[in-house]
Amino acid sequence: CLQQALLEVMTAEVLSQIGQAEAFKQEGNTRFKEQNFRGALGSYHKVFCFVNGLQMPGERNEAAQYAEMMGRQAGMTVPGDRVKDVKKLKQSTYLNMAACYLKLGEHRKCIDACTKALSTSPQLSKAYFRRGQAHLELKSLDEAKEDFERARELEPDPAIDKELKRLKQAFSQHDAKEKKRFAKMFSKMQEQLPDLPDPTATLPTSSEAEKTE
Repeated sequence: CLQQALLEVMTAEVLSQIGQAEAFKQEGNTRFKEQNFRGALGSYHKVFCFVNGLQMPGERNEAAQYAEMMGRQAGMTVPGDRVKDVKKLKQSTYLNMAACYLKLGEHRKCIDACTKALSTSPQLSKAYFRRGQAHLELKSLDEAKEDFERARELEPDPAIDKELKRLKQAFSQHDAKEKKRFAKMFSKMQEQLPDLPDPTATLPTSSEAEKTE
């Protein structure tokens, strides 16, 4: 019947779009290996040009609106046996984009890409790890600590322990800078009020601060 024929045509179109998206992801992976991170990002962005308009269970309204915005026909539903593949494709593409942004020093974009990956699945250790790396570079130390610990909890890895050591050093440097800053403030205040006690004498050391957490 006509309805069945239309359904088959629609399914073929959906599978074609998924295939094109997967091809662009592979193209991005090749460019990444060639150290062409900008080119890789261009390929990864194209992945979403093909999959964001597809309807997934629980995402019908969003997909339909996207399809209308892109001038496509609504109702492009992913076949049941390809739903997991499409979700995994989105997750891995976001993670790869995050890796590119890290290489390019665009840390806020890396954080955004990791957060999008985690919105598809909260159990992605790599997403927490790369977001933690970006937070560390931005000196958002508490956020980095939280992400690294979550990554280690999900999937222990020596690379995570290495970053946690870097984070510990960053906390120590931060404490030292804070103590120096307070000492400078005190010296200025002492010039005006000589009888003030030294506030830096009561600041905890890094090890003491760690013990209270």
